[in-house]
Amino acid sequence: MFGEVIQRDFSRFKNPRNIVNLCFIVVFIFSTVLTWREAVVLEGAYVANQRNSLDNVATLLDRQLQHNIDNLLFYRNTMFYALQSPISTDRTRKSLAEFDLLRTEAFWQLRLDLNRSLPVNGVSDEFVNSNPLLDRNDQTVHTELSSALELSYIMRLSDRSRTLPQRIFYASRSGFFLTNTPSANDPKIISLYQRLISQPYFSSQSPQNNPSRALRWTHTFDANSTTGQIITAAIPLDFNGRWYGILAFDYPIDSLHDFLQQAKYDDHEGTVLLYDNELNPIATSAQQLPKHELFTAPQLAQIASVVTAAKPGEQGELRMDSRFITWAKLNNFDGLLVKVHTLEEGVQGEFGRISIVLSVLWMLFTLMLVVSWIVIRRLVNNMFSLQKTLTWRANYDTLTRLYNRGAFFEIAQKLSQECKQQAQPFSVIQMDLDLFKSINDRFGHNSGDKVLAHAAAMLSDAFRQGDVAGRVGGEEFCIVLPDTTLEEAVKVAERIRVRINTKDLLLKQGNITRISASFGVSSAQEFNDYDFERLQSHADHRLYKAKQDGRNRVCSHD
Repeated sequence: MFGEVIQRDFSRFKNPRNIVNLCFIVVFIFSTVLTWREAVVLEGAYVANQRNSLDNVATLLDRQLQHNIDNLLFYRNTMFYALQSPISTDRTRKSLAEFDLLRTEAFWQLRLDLNRSLPVNGVSDEFVNSNPLLDRNDQTVHTELSSALELSYIMRLSDRSRTLPQRIFYASRSGFFLTNTPSANDPKIISLYQRLISQPYFSSQSPQNNPSRALRWTHTFDANSTTGQIITAAIPLDFNGRWYGILAFDYPIDSLHDFLQQAKYDDHEGTVLLYDNELNPIATSAQQLPKHELFTAPQLAQIASVVTAAKPGEQGELRMDSRFITWAKLNNFDGLLVKVHTLEEGVQGEFGRISIVLSVLWMLFTLMLVVSWIVIRRLVNNMFSLQKTLTWRANYDTLTRLYNRGAFFEIAQKLSQECKQQAQPFSVIQMDLDLFKSINDRFGHNSGDKVLAHAAAMLSDAFRQGDVAGRVGGEEFCIVLPDTTLEEAVKVAERIRVRINTKDLLLKQGNITRISASFGVSSAQEFNDYDFERLQSHADHRLYKAKQDGRNRVCSHD
């Protein structure tokens, strides 16, 4: 039983239609899998390209910031050495004496050498005493001033041709400051110094606020700046347990904008933005910062959750809506770079064009595959139709639509052997139309064909389930009846005879006739013989006896 089920299921695959469908499904699956694999590889290359592109910008920015931080540390070391071993020259002593005369003035300026150094700008003792962050210690102020005058030489000689233009300054708690962008000796000195000490980057460097004494970045607003923002890197100056002040770099936002725009290689490579540690946008590679927020509050929270756990120098990517987000945490800045690549930019870029070509090729191949499947399917269907037609014509009589002699004899022999194996009765009916030649002679062969078709139809209507009939001669028909005794076969033959003889047939216009048939019946039980040809011969002999006895009758004995 199980073997028959397997054989039946396996035989389904022998059907050409199923084989064609299976082959095309396999080809389609393989083509789709290969295309998907190429898409995965392309996606990986796209992600790597986006990360490498942002990494290049991050590396350039980190390198430049590291250079500036190294300079800042160099300036602080210079102050250390000067505080530890101050140099006393005539010019220095003269400047310190001038300070003692001017320290009560509202504002003052010391110029050691106009051609080689920068001026030191200061405010009065009264101003210093009014601010709790300031402390003009008479025991250290002269040493600090001489150190600042030495630093002014180095700051004056520093390279001004920087990729990121910035202001370098030293703001002292003793009521003076030094900057590489000196101002004239006018009341603006007071406001400039007031702005320096009132900014977060000054107060945040106190020992209480910065116990580690590390460099800190702040993002503040400058009313005099075009953009209204400024980035400051500040580091405290401590010596012998005393906090002297801060050394700092100011980075105007315009310079950061210019840097990001120059570091961007392709207009279709997305927009790079610089964010501070609170995810506030600072600068962009676009012409200007977006007027509307690029990210919603949940999206910013998602970015923050990922970035907070990351270490400096780490990178990552996120997918938001139709945008691909790449981020890189900077080593030398308390913030991160974010690259936003939209779907439109992706389509216009190199990877987008490759993706479109890959999709078009897959769709064209799929279309060709579908068209080929339709064509081959039709060819197979036509072949099946032709095969079915040829098989039908090889096994059936086209006029009567009954089995022809060859197919009928083959089926009859098989049925007789099955009945023999199962010890079942088996009977044969031989039928011949009466006076058929006269119909052909009187009405023509077309009418004779109509009589044959009519007789076959009456014969088929009288069949029982399992009976098989065939046309074995011109007007001769034969019927085999498995599991049927002689008496039962006689009843079937009589029923067929009556049906044929009681139906009027219109042969031509105005010519109505009624036909009859003679029958011979034989059975395997009579002769204890299941050989179909011999049984058919016995039935044929009885058929002729029926004709001799007057036609239109059934004969079942010799």
